[in-house]
Amino acid sequence: MLNEEKIDKLTGADQDRRRLLCKFYSTLSEDDRVAAHRLAGELVRQDRGKAKLDEVYFYSALMRALNKMYFDRREALSRKAAITEEQAGDIAAKRLASFRSAKADAVGKKRRKKAQLISVRFLGLIKKLRSEGFSWRDCSDYLFQYHHKKISHQYLKEIYEKNVIKEVANNEN
Repeated sequence: MLNEEKIDKLTGADQDRRRLLCKFYSTLSEDDRVAAHRLAGELVRQDRGKAKLDEVYFYSALMRALNKMYFDRREALSRKAAITEEQAGDIAAKRLASFRSAKADAVGKKRRKKAQLISVRFLGLIKKLRSEGFSWRDCSDYLFQYHHKKISHQYLKEIYEKNVIKEVANNEN
């Protein structure tokens, strides 16, 4: 078990704050995640020779970097001091990039799940329906009516063609 006191001391944050920072990390765009690791690397280089470089230390460096980023993004806007238009624009751009990244991740995950469902469960059925002269739209309607799976006819065709290409390639080898 990890030493909680050591982690608290190295990060300067309690467990609730670290949990908040982990959630903040999950909302960052890919570029911002790389920037967080870059900042953590800079913190490690600054502290080289001062502490034992183990997994707890590297974790604490990442938490400190995230804490700095969180403060810069979230709390800077809530301070009474005025910020410049440039700073406000920069913060808005980073928030927008984070939002788009999170949305793209969610959409991509859903599409991969549907693609796997089509490939594993319905590919044989779709081949049979297509050989009997069903259109892509009819195949989509059939899956919705009898299997309660709503899949657009365009996406059904796209996944079907990818799988047929893979099968042809595998049969040639």
